[in-house]
Amino acid sequence: MNIGEKIRELRVAKLMTQSELAGTQITRNMLSCIENGTANPSLSTILYIAQRLNVPAGFLLAEEGDELVYRKMSRFSNIKSAYLAKDWLGCRSLCLSLSSQLDDESLLLLADCDLGIAQEEFWNGNLRASCRFFDEALEYAEKTMYQAPHVEATAQVYFRYMRLISPTLYSDVLDEQKLLAYDCNSTFSGYVRALDALEEGNAEYARAFVESEEESSFTRHLQARLLMEAGEFLAARERLTAMLEDEEPLNQVLLYSVLCGLEICCRETEDFKGAYTYANDKILLLERLLKEI
Repeated sequence: MNIGEKIRELRVAKLMTQSELAGTQITRNMLSCIENGTANPSLSTILYIAQRLNVPAGFLLAEEGDELVYRKMSRFSNIKSAYLAKDWLGCRSLCLSLSSQLDDESLLLLADCDLGIAQEEFWNGNLRASCRFFDEALEYAEKTMYQAPHVEATAQVYFRYMRLISPTLYSDVLDEQKLLAYDCNSTFSGYVRALDALEEGNAEYARAFVESEEESSFTRHLQARLLMEAGEFLAARERLTAMLEDEEPLNQVLLYSVLCGLEICCRETEDFKGAYTYANDKILLLERLLKEI
């Protein structure tokens, strides 16, 4: 990118017209020639333009290999603010605007941003989008020289849970063995491991999780699942129904699990009308969860 292209890119990014950037020291026509590469600016003109664009003059003069450094310097405060505010989409956009050739620090930031976006999409019920962002996070983490084990550990937990919902929710990056060996120190990870243990007929882990954690939607759902494992389907149904009646509505992912449980409880207690209703609700919700956006 030559100096004229850099000036034009920065001017457009700052929503400035050529006349606004030219000011009183150079003409708009001169600026247009500089941006088009038909005129070379003097050093004093470069200093003037850099001041009006609020960037170091060195950025305009830098060779291609140094551009990323100056871009990061000029946008670091915005990137930091977005990252600390967990504005993952905003931070991701700023990082991607730095350059097509990203350094290790930028790659690590992008991995964290994609990880945050993937989790937000998951809890918002956009599961296919969640898969895409988890995979992108894993790819960025693989490219950076920095260690980022939390990216893979978190992705493993979420992909493992999504496979419980539908086999069509999978990772193009993680292999199946890693999904079986996930380990992440979080409440959600413990909840997923408890569900896996119940599927294997081991209620002890789920019981220990419920006893060690503060009451939440996770523990209440597991309490109902434990009652189902014990054959107490009426009591389990009461707990699951109570979750639906909470003042704070369940997010769609947990709602799907609750509807699955209610369908089973109704069927086991020979309430076939209720089982049909919950099965239909479950299918409609699954269609929304798997919808491409």
